[in-house]
Amino acid sequence: CTSHHKFGGEVMRYKPMVNKVKQMLEGEISSSQPIIDGEVEVTDGTDDIIIGRYEYAEQLLKQIKKWENE
Repeated sequence: CTSHHKFGGEVMRYKPMVNKVKQMLEGEISSSQPIIDGEVEVTDGTDDIIIGRYEYAEQLLKQIKKWENE
């Protein structure tokens, strides 16, 4: 039971950090969405970078949520 208690403490210690990471990923997704949807045009040649960041943020957020439900 002691090891479970220690593990629970570790989870509580990392939860605020994980929440900040999730907020950052959600912000990346949100700010990129108009470009992904074609509502905003990027003319400086960074569209592939933005798409890649969007896809990575989306997949990482999905994986974090999956891990949280294990």
